[in-house]
Amino acid sequence: HSKRPVHLDKRHREMLRSMPPLGWAALVLTILQSKVEAVDDSFETQAMLGCITAQCGMPLGSVSSWMPQRSQRTLILTLRSISLKSLLSVVQHGMSQHGHQVEEAVDALLLHLRRLAGHAVEPLVQQLL
Repeated sequence: HSKRPVHLDKRHREMLRSMPPLGWAALVLTILQSKVEAVDDSFETQAMLGCITAQCGMPLGSVSSWMPQRSQRTLILTLRSISLKSLLSVVQHGMSQHGHQVEEAVDALLLHLRRLAGHAVEPLVQQLL
């Protein structure tokens, strides 16, 4: 079923809900950072990612130093498998208690990446979005 889109199942959504906010942010933002950097690692994109990270309460540079627990292995694999757009939706939904700031930062990053994809010739960039 490789053509079916990957999604978070009920167990994974419950895992995310039960995590403390900083643990959740560290897990999801680590994966988001690697996906975004695979598409574009420009200063502007990094600044937008840094804004999202700050809105989630993570100090700059702390995302990449986080180590997941063994029990979260399938959740991590699923988060790595979903599209970048879906992962950004997870961030928006998970940080909705912080108001519109996170939502606006995620929307700005998604719009920026879509613009890049429109100018790119690489099919990989198109697949990620």
